Amino acid sequence: MSDIKKVAIIGGGVGAITSAYAITQQPNWQDKYEITLYQLGWRLGGKGASGRNMKHAGRIEEHGLHIWAGFYENGFRLMRDCYDQLNVTGLRSPDAPLGTLDKAFTGLNRFLLAEEIEKDGVKEIHPWFLEFEPNNDVPGTGGVLPTPFAYFQMAVETIANLIEKILEELGKDVPHALPPRFEGPLKAHELDLKNRSPIHHLRDFAKALPSNAFDHTDSETQTLCDMTRYAQNWFDEQAFPEGVLSDEARRLTYLISLSLAFFKGTLDNGLFRNGFDAIDNWEISDWLLHYGASRESVYSAVFRGCYDYVFGYPAGVTDHRSVGAGTAIRGLLRLAFTYKGSLFFKMMAGMGDTIFGPYYQILKHRGVKFKFFNAVTHLALDPTKSFVNRIDMVEQAAVKSGDYDPFVIVKDLPCWPSEPHWDQLVDGDKLEKSGINFECEKDAPTGRAYSLNHGEDFDEIILGASLGSLPYMAQELIAASNRWKLMIDKVGTVATQAAQFWVDKTAAEMGWNDLVAKHNIGDIPADLKTVITSFVEPLDTWADMSDLIGREDWQEPGPKSIAYFCSPAHDAGVDTVPFVDRVQAWADNDLVKLWPGAKKAGKFDLSLLHAEGAKTGAAKFKAQYFRENLYGSERYVLSVPNSVQYRLAPDDSGFENLFIAGDWTRCGINAGCVEAATISGLAAARGLTGADIEIVGEGDLAPDAGPTAAAKLQSPYAQNANWPLTPFFGVGELDGFFSFHAVDAKELEKCLPKGMTLHPQSITPEGTHPVSILANQQIGVRPTIMPRLFGFRPYFEAIVAINYVQVEGQDGAFAYLPNLYLNSKLPQLAGVWFYGYNKRMGQLEMGNDRYSVKSATGTPVWSGKYAQRDVARPMTDYATLGAVNRLANQVVVTKNQFGKWQYSNLDFGLTSAHVAGIHAQIDVADAGLANLPAGKMIAQPLKLHNDAASDAHALPGAFRIWTSWTLSNPFDSARIAHLEAAKTRI
Repeated sequence: MSDIKKVAIIGGGVGAITSAYAITQQPNWQDKYEITLYQLGWRLGGKGASGRNMKHAGRIEEHGLHIWAGFYENGFRLMRDCYDQLNVTGLRSPDAPLGTLDKAFTGLNRFLLAEEIEKDGVKEIHPWFLEFEPNNDVPGTGGVLPTPFAYFQMAVETIANLIEKILEELGKDVPHALPPRFEGPLKAHELDLKNRSPIHHLRDFAKALPSNAFDHTDSETQTLCDMTRYAQNWFDEQAFPEGVLSDEARRLTYLISLSLAFFKGTLDNGLFRNGFDAIDNWEISDWLLHYGASRESVYSAVFRGCYDYVFGYPAGVTDHRSVGAGTAIRGLLRLAFTYKGSLFFKMMAGMGDTIFGPYYQILKHRGVKFKFFNAVTHLALDPTKSFVNRIDMVEQAAVKSGDYDPFVIVKDLPCWPSEPHWDQLVDGDKLEKSGINFECEKDAPTGRAYSLNHGEDFDEIILGASLGSLPYMAQELIAASNRWKLMIDKVGTVATQAAQFWVDKTAAEMGWNDLVAKHNIGDIPADLKTVITSFVEPLDTWADMSDLIGREDWQEPGPKSIAYFCSPAHDAGVDTVPFVDRVQAWADNDLVKLWPGAKKAGKFDLSLLHAEGAKTGAAKFKAQYFRENLYGSERYVLSVPNSVQYRLAPDDSGFENLFIAGDWTRCGINAGCVEAATISGLAAARGLTGADIEIVGEGDLAPDAGPTAAAKLQSPYAQNANWPLTPFFGVGELDGFFSFHAVDAKELEKCLPKGMTLHPQSITPEGTHPVSILANQQIGVRPTIMPRLFGFRPYFEAIVAINYVQVEGQDGAFAYLPNLYLNSKLPQLAGVWFYGYNKRMGQLEMGNDRYSVKSATGTPVWSGKYAQRDVARPMTDYATLGAVNRLANQVVVTKNQFGKWQYSNLDFGLTSAHVAGIHAQIDVADAGLANLPAGKMIAQPLKLHNDAASDAHALPGAFRIWTSWTLSNPFDSARIAHLEAAKTRI
């Protein structure tokens, strides 16, 4: 029996092709695998397929606009290898057209946005010109992508530079001083309280932190959060009076507003450690608005362009934005900060010619078999539903003899034609006259039916068909696996549409360059190499592709420019007016705003279009290229919110012999683009072969991400004290009411001892500070060396804790207890003398729904009313456990009887506690005795599921608690202080 496995690859898009390429890169792969690729129709490429129209000068006809981003590290690595192999094998000379990768791509470092500005009731288009600096990096040479925190640092640096431009325009050069609460953390990192702006403070503080976010202390994280909030408030409220900024500065304010919201949301959601998928349940516009971005910025051209870039409109309804926040943020950061060489790269021929032609040549040379016109209609499982046992196929057309030869040669370059070679097909003339479209998936493909059987025709499968093809192809898989059903239901697709114009004038001659120069500052390049988005539907994006004229075979004089247009489209049947007619109306009404020189008699001048043999403007327009991508594999894969978790990984289909490849899988980018499909194809090949295949950017964090020092794993809790203190600490049980409140910060500052100040924090709103109140009954309190029998009698104790304080000369964030009232003398004395607690004798009463605190002389201090709203359940059932832990178990700092700072850790045993949500009302009768402002404070019940974006940066609800606790040894103070300074809240 042969040991060679037969691999059936279904589809010819990027995912399928790169999986085949990666397998055939492995040493001696032919001794292990036999690969056959089955392709619907006559060409490879899927959504990226292009063709040459040999009836129109071999012109390039695309599915849409395809431009590679400079961060496509895996895509470029494989393409570089492919072009090198073309040269090594002699299949293509380096001197030939597109003979090398450098000839196949050209860098593009600019793009434009179509701002629509209304003046005197008339809407005008103001092009917004954006240029990025090229660099000397070479795409495809490998490396490690930045972490979320590194992206944060780079983004803050960029925004600080932008704010500089605005401050210079306004003539503001007075240094800005942060509030005193930031003095301690800044001094600890040797930073000044004064800087150019709060954004510059944020930049410098972020730069001063460890590069590994898992090494950030809680103090550093809260400072960063508070500083971000302060910078956003400063920017929104003080910096820039409306109406005084130039257009350029106004545009910069959009970028700054969006970025500050990104900074705030990143911190609030813990993305440094959680990665970007943690927020993908949010829609990106909603997420940014939630974190304070202005509506003007979120609905500006610059942010709308992000949606246009990924066709982010379900059903093609451009009023309905829908892109997952994590996917959007990840993509924007990689685009802006990880590009190599140039921001974008244009292909110097059609995508089929530039990408799929070379891949096909090398793979065929290596021995991969290609079966064109062979389409899959059904994947059938074995009786146990464990693996794919049969692949049902149709042969759409029969080849007369041998293998189908797919190429045409246009100006010495192998290219895919726009239609099949009818002369190579049986009954080709008849098929051509019938008007058959082999690529249309409005219905499942038809033809001569046959089947491939497991163990005979294939052993393993790589399913590289697009998501839009799966409903008819994978019905049995969907029925057998709820994961497949959820993926099909949750991960959507959208139709797209495109048009291409060949024009007898350049864009500059039609007035475009003058329009750009009018609305931008500085020199504008003569050759803009325009790519502009955020324009008017039905075609919101335009790219000047005039570089391709030389790759087409026009008679002289040929066209002087080529324009590609694209946009999302409505689903089939929605639009009653034909697409071609809508494009002509759009050209008459809207395109002339970009090309004012193309306007004639109030409409677009059709005579400017180029078409050989066409005599009239109408005939020329009809001869341009128009395409609607409505069905199956033509549709674009969306990244809608709350869908990423339903994507299947390439090596985790749930069926033994099935691997999946495409931009619809979970692959680290999770968006419709070449790089996502490439990563997926590589991962599928890795899963099938078990080989160690390099993949850059498969995740946001390294697999071993975590703290770098073992000391960070040490615990400040009593049981972890160094010997001989280990066995000696306090224990007890309690039944009480916990509530958390936002209290006026200035009032709290009054009760802090000298050398102590409030620490920066982002849990409560600006101007307030978190306070924890625990009203309880203590039971069985004793040192561990003492039997319970000899412990203190039960007593009542009411604790007020100011969270997040700092002390001079000591790093870290602590809790300070301005008062603890109790009604038992021995524990009062022990607390004062051993721990330095501000324990006071008082008259306390506790009921099932109330608590009252009076001074020793009977003066009312404060009281609480509690209404239980939930049944008792384990604290671990609550999503807000982390938020409670951060406040309730915060290390306590006091000034002891000898005038020294003393540190202790009171662990409330939250992971074993039982709690019940309560509504709490605290009435403070005597502000001086309570160390709280007089009046009423309300806390809502603790909830099982947190409604806020992040439990780390919001007050948790109130609850009744039944638990056991431990209190550190009073002589363990120095160790606890050291660990708190290094605490990372793991």
